[in-house]
Amino acid sequence: MADMTPSEAMEIVDNPSDHTVQEVKDAKEVLRKYSVITERDRTPPRKKMTKPTPPPPGRKAQMMRGGMANKKVHMYSAGGSVMDNLTAGQKRMVRAMAADNKK
Repeated sequence: MADMTPSEAMEIVDNPSDHTVQEVKDAKEVLRKYSVITERDRTPPRKKMTKPTPPPPGRKAQMMRGGMANKKVHMYSAGGSVMDNLTAGQKRMVRAMAADNKK
């Protein structure tokens, strides 16, 4: 059989007693030609991509620290302004508010 398909060859190899010796040899030759190992078969499979692990529970997101002003930490990290010195009118207002709160 010159034009033997791989499925026919498998059938012959599975049942060699039903076929002649030459047919079995031809079937084995057909299967050998179809079972050529390619480069893809030799390379190991690639590792699957995994999802990044989430942060552990219980950790609270914190604001970014911007810097220090008036001996306190402030959160202006992108160019915000913090007044270092209060004007005379602002100082009077702060004292008045503190006095009102005491009453």
